[in-house]
Amino acid sequence: MMIDILNSEYHFTFYLFGSVLFYYTFFLTNLVLTAYNEKYLKLDEDKKMYIVSNILKSIQLGALTPLAGYILYDTMYNDSWNNPMIKNLGVWYTIPDTVSLILVKKMDMTTKIHHGIVCLFNIASITNDYNEENIVRCLIIYAAFSTYAFIVNFMLGTRFLHSNKKIEKLMSRFAFGVYSTCCMINWIWHYFYMTRLYNACNTNYCTYGISLYSFLICMIAIDDIKLNKWLLKKSEFLVLKTE
Repeated sequence: MMIDILNSEYHFTFYLFGSVLFYYTFFLTNLVLTAYNEKYLKLDEDKKMYIVSNILKSIQLGALTPLAGYILYDTMYNDSWNNPMIKNLGVWYTIPDTVSLILVKKMDMTTKIHHGIVCLFNIASITNDYNEENIVRCLIIYAAFSTYAFIVNFMLGTRFLHSNKKIEKLMSRFAFGVYSTCCMINWIWHYFYMTRLYNACNTNYCTYGISLYSFLICMIAIDDIKLNKWLLKKSEFLVLKTE
């Protein structure tokens, strides 16, 4: 069943039905947390939706990591680009961001821009032919690496549900280590791939496409850097001990 879905050519249908299912999962998760967590009860609705959004996204991304790993190996090492599977990975990755834009009212502007660009990238991915070397290949690599930072979303959501500062600090350190490593590998790969692609361009269309992608991915990177800085601060790696 899962293999059939991953190899399906009905990407927009998967996107629509997946988003609807994820939308209703928000309210089910809200009911569960309301019933079993006292701290959650005391929060306002905007904060509750923020918590639910991050917890569900962490679960979604965590479930995606095996597929993302397979696609990273198949594309970066084997140079094999399975169109249906890659496109459905993009759809699966985009669903949490799409629903969050609808349900989470209070969100940092950089995060809103991040989610909005992810949705635009998903449309570009669905309509792209990955068998042809092009700039759109970069976005699926970025998404695949980003799945491994699912611990970050889990930490962002659960930090309001407990009062254990030691656990929060340990989670922040682990999240920062994973997230910053994924970002660095991602950015280094992007630099070399995009440089090679730009040097091989022989049309203005190709050059403009790379320039547009560079601008949009930098907007996402700004949000990534901002979150990494916040995690570094929370982890207290740089706090000097005093006598």
